[in-house]
Amino acid sequence: MTHSETSCEKTGSGVRLSNCRIGRECIIHQGVCIGQDGFGFHLDTVGGKHQKKPQMRSVLIGSNVEIGANTTVDRGSWRNTVIESGCKLDNLVQIGHNVRLRKGCVIAAQSGVAGSTTLGQRVLVGGQSGIGQHITLGDDVQVLAKSAVLRSVNSGGVGK
Repeated sequence: MTHSETSCEKTGSGVRLSNCRIGRECIIHQGVCIGQDGFGFHLDTVGGKHQKKPQMRSVLIGSNVEIGANTTVDRGSWRNTVIESGCKLDNLVQIGHNVRLRKGCVIAAQSGVAGSTTLGQRVLVGGQSGIGQHITLGDDVQVLAKSAVLRSVNSGGVGK
């Protein structure tokens, strides 16, 4: 399933869309990949080999979203990966499987959000930052550039 509204702009070449629904007035820059499998594995305790965890959900992108060049957005495994309206992602951003970005989040270049993490409304993430898996950042949180956020942060807080 891939669907985009008619006013969605795709600029540049090499945009790959699969397993996604994209809202109106979105800009998707060159080299963006949306809807591929996430990085999820189980360790087989009997054979000792890593087994791929099924990634069967989708990516849902709201309206007025901009996604910078060479950014990747993985589809979900147990819930959809969601980027709500008004979010802006710079170049070279990684959004892991099952992530939810609420309205108006801004993420600067070379940053990543690990799987199953939720960012509240209007979260700002400085460049070269990493946000760990299975945590929540509340509304209006600011993550400083080159930060590693490994614990949840309450609304209005600062991640560093």
